[in-house]
Amino acid sequence: MGGRYSSPLSGKQRRYLRGCTAAMMKNFLPYYQRQLATAFLRQVSGELDLQGKFALQLLQSKIQRAPHATLYDGLLSQYDEDSQRWKENYFVLLGDFTLEWFASKEALGKGCEPRGLTALSGYLLLTSLSEYTKLVSSLCQGFAGGYSQQGWNTLADPPGEFLFFLYHPFRRHFCFCTNSAESQRIWKSALQDGIRYHSTELQRRDSFEAEAFLEAVRFYRQERGSYRAGDLLLGVEPEILGNVLMEDLLPVLRSQVLPRIRGSEPQRKQLWLQFLQEAYTLILSQVSSEFKVFQREKEKLQIQLEKKIRPDLDQMLTLKDQIAKKLQATVQSPAESCCCQGVEPDLDCVMEELMRPISSGVELVRSLFAQRVDEMVRTVRNSPIAVLQKELLTLGRTSWMPEIMQQCYEKADVYNESLQGLERFGFHSVTSLVLGAQNLMQQLMQNSVYTFQQLSEQCLSQATDCNQVVQMLENVKDRVLKELPKYESYVFADFSGIINVENIYEEMVLAVLLKAISKALKEASGRNKHNLYRDSFFCVLESTDNLLREVTARELSEIRMGALSSNSAFDTRFSHLPSQ
Repeated sequence: MGGRYSSPLSGKQRRYLRGCTAAMMKNFLPYYQRQLATAFLRQVSGELDLQGKFALQLLQSKIQRAPHATLYDGLLSQYDEDSQRWKENYFVLLGDFTLEWFASKEALGKGCEPRGLTALSGYLLLTSLSEYTKLVSSLCQGFAGGYSQQGWNTLADPPGEFLFFLYHPFRRHFCFCTNSAESQRIWKSALQDGIRYHSTELQRRDSFEAEAFLEAVRFYRQERGSYRAGDLLLGVEPEILGNVLMEDLLPVLRSQVLPRIRGSEPQRKQLWLQFLQEAYTLILSQVSSEFKVFQREKEKLQIQLEKKIRPDLDQMLTLKDQIAKKLQATVQSPAESCCCQGVEPDLDCVMEELMRPISSGVELVRSLFAQRVDEMVRTVRNSPIAVLQKELLTLGRTSWMPEIMQQCYEKADVYNESLQGLERFGFHSVTSLVLGAQNLMQQLMQNSVYTFQQLSEQCLSQATDCNQVVQMLENVKDRVLKELPKYESYVFADFSGIINVENIYEEMVLAVLLKAISKALKEASGRNKHNLYRDSFFCVLESTDNLLREVTARELSEIRMGALSSNSAFDTRFSHLPSQ
């Protein structure tokens, strides 16, 4: 969507947006530099503390699909805002989950350039026209003379029965139509997989740099009084920073731009959406450019941190402990009081709502894995070894087959409804929680299948006949089911620019919350209600515990820290402590 009457951004508006972007980057980068230092200190100290690290029982698969492979493709009717008509385009979802579209399948086959492409990070997939129009209407609040939901007549008369939409507040919208429920289902599951993959790219990186960036964004927003959880931390670094800036700018843009847009309702809607898209594109381009420049500075910073931290690690950790003890005398009592009064009374409800979807989802992964292996064993019985090797390869793609995994992912979708009443804890949006739970399920299936493949190859080299092959496959399956993975969790554990009081302060608050949450989680798990302790499923408990602790404590700590920080008496008692 988005008309092309003319560029909605004037030269003055472009200069304003560039100035805002430059100012944000100038303000944000010191946060990032500070968190790079503290995150690197955590990493180095963690290298020396090998105790307590779990030996992961399943092999960890790092296999990724070829970025330019075609995952799914086909013709889709797409609503074109320029002509206000439905048109057919040929869409291709690539291995890196980039969505491309062409004039036709023939154009793709001839090697023509795509008509367009988009990453799927931050998008919301909808199948209801009323939900989509409601979201668009909320973006258009502030029009002179108001804005109704008229002007959707062409959308209401599509060429097929089955609609679905890709919505992003600051990017191009897509309105699709198919002729069958099956086609809609397949496209929906494939696109949802792409949305999850792109939206959680930074969270899935196993690096202190990613951890430092996410922490820097949180502290940057908290300094500006924004503690509640949201969907801003979706995508890669430039996208996240673009989201943060657009969140700040949207009220200003609404007040200054919306009242001046004239024309029919469809034209006003179209121009406003186009304005937001071009503003976001401009911001994203500038942030990407400045962030790329900072990457070179970051490499120099990391070399300096290596030279500074490793020789003086013991001294730094001792200093950090001294500051923590000073903070404890001030923070412990109000934090425990706040936790006791505002958190613990509701923990039973929170734990129930958090555990049920993850428990059922992981149990379904386990069941689906066993089912897929059983199907493979039936296929290869009395078959040549080449058939078995082909079936093992097919099995290896299970975790990347959204139409199969969707039944597991849908268990996490329950959060969209079950946690709507938890706004008081900062769960104003649960998208990150849903995507995180789905990532856990996908990784669990991927590691299970990968372990099965590796063990099968070792065992099959010793088999002498088909019966022995089948028996060995059954034994490997049982072994994998009894070795479901334990994932390491990361808890905040934080000389100048390396030991930061705000990190230690948060660590104190988080420790109080984690103690209460862990107690409630063990009590809830011990009731045997969610199968977390059953037989071979026992070892899933740790990975589930870690996810629940991390999500719940992080969200609650942001809210409670906001409440504590707003207490002037508390600020006075805290202000005398050293900043480094």
